Amino acid sequence: MDELNYRPKPWTPKDVPTIWVDQTTGQGVTDAGTPVRPVIGERRKNPNLTDLLDTAASYGANRIMLTGKRPEPAPGVRHWLYVQTPNWKPGAHWVNNGPPTGRFEHAVTGFKIEVRTAEEWFGDGPLTPAQARLAWNVTASIIRHADENARLFNSTAATGTNLWALSLPKNINPVPVEDDIAQEIHFTSGLHHYDHLVAGESFAKHEDCVPLIDPAKTKKISEFAYVDGRFMFAGVGRELGIGPAIRLNQAAAYELLEQDPYARARFHVRFRVPQGWNHVGLLGVKHLDVREGWFYPNRPGAVHDTWADGSEIHVALKHGWEIRPHEAVVFRKAKPLDTFTERMTRARERVQLQDEMHPDLRRAVLAALRNIMLHSIGAFAAAGRDETRVAASPDDVPPEYRAKMLRQGNLWIYRIPSRPNDRTRSFYHPELAAQVWGRARARVLHGPSSLGGYTSGALTVDPSTLIGIQGDAIYTTKLPAWSLPDRFIGGGDDGKTGRLRLQGYLNGSFITPETLRQRDALKARAERAGIAKALEQAEEKG
Repeated sequence: MDELNYRPKPWTPKDVPTIWVDQTTGQGVTDAGTPVRPVIGERRKNPNLTDLLDTAASYGANRIMLTGKRPEPAPGVRHWLYVQTPNWKPGAHWVNNGPPTGRFEHAVTGFKIEVRTAEEWFGDGPLTPAQARLAWNVTASIIRHADENARLFNSTAATGTNLWALSLPKNINPVPVEDDIAQEIHFTSGLHHYDHLVAGESFAKHEDCVPLIDPAKTKKISEFAYVDGRFMFAGVGRELGIGPAIRLNQAAAYELLEQDPYARARFHVRFRVPQGWNHVGLLGVKHLDVREGWFYPNRPGAVHDTWADGSEIHVALKHGWEIRPHEAVVFRKAKPLDTFTERMTRARERVQLQDEMHPDLRRAVLAALRNIMLHSIGAFAAAGRDETRVAASPDDVPPEYRAKMLRQGNLWIYRIPSRPNDRTRSFYHPELAAQVWGRARARVLHGPSSLGGYTSGALTVDPSTLIGIQGDAIYTTKLPAWSLPDRFIGGGDDGKTGRLRLQGYLNGSFITPETLRQRDALKARAERAGIAKALEQAEEKG
């Protein structure tokens, strides 16, 4: 019997007339660069959301891209999209688990407008509407250069997954994994490794987590290094495993670990932290209360059960952790993302080689490519986003959603669960996302550099200097030599994707960051300072 064709079908979206406007003033530009003058109601200095919708309609724009600082409501305060909009009926909003999007329809004309943010694409850097429009056009050109049929969609995730569909080699049929395995992956696979390793209020609330730095003893630090992965997901997205997936019992899982330590597989294991261990935790475990996320046990002798990618298990075994598999799920080795990641990597390199490009524009376009990469991988594990609806009265809320509706001011808010369709199902591959995430977590712990295999990562630094891990970022109190460009002695950064490289460096006298807020403040300072001081010190050392 011939195998069914599971290849996703790419498509070309229609151009959406857009105005690019400042969140606060409403001033901006159209797609053509024509100045936009906001329609502001009486007795208001700045436009509200209704004014922005009226303004977009007057220019025939079906999309508003907001620039400037997006308002972040305080806890208990309604979202900025949850307001009364006279003459405009709210449609499906998306405000959870991703960038906010609002949809509205004019009550009389039926004219539809989508409200999005430039931040979704270009990060939180300060861009004017004209700059954001230019960044959009440049990004569109770069993506089209990657594939002549590629276009920018409404979201970075849709843009990336469509480019993946265009990039998928003709000899690869991405067979979906069985529903039970997909659900299992969905609920047992974390994203990033988040770990703050300084004792205090931001330290993990679990008895099997031990801090590496005591701020009562180490009150100040003289260095702060911020190391980050370069286009990490593209660097680890090669030669992944695809379906059909096969379940292995305990005996077969043991055999797989012994015979093929690099197998494309996920393992359900019981692990024990070695006696005498004094470093970061290697394997994540879900809290009993899932709202609290994951923790990384590092107390010697601690025992836990968890699911982990084969790459993570490989790191744990390499460092003497006791691993006893309960079962495993193994995938078929293929290259489902190789062409996609290569195209995204070349696109990034193309931007970096354009010396004439303004630095602010380059940062924005690079941020867009990064977000396309990140959100595309995340989309593989998302069966869809729940819709958020707004109603003026509880009577307008469908009966099946009233039990969980919330009142905010004069409005009623409720959610409609996502409804997968044939198109979204063809892009649902949690096994791909889980492998990329697992590999990234493993590489942040112990990975390659130009110095050779396993010469970079958190496990190569003195544990007493490790402040924390944030995704593919590492924060330390001593500069890791391998994070420097490879032209320096001991430097391991050769510019390749997936390398951990220095992003910011401070030296002086700083209070040991006990909280995440303090750590983030140091990170921001280090980013602003750059790496010039570190390079200068490396030059002096020869």
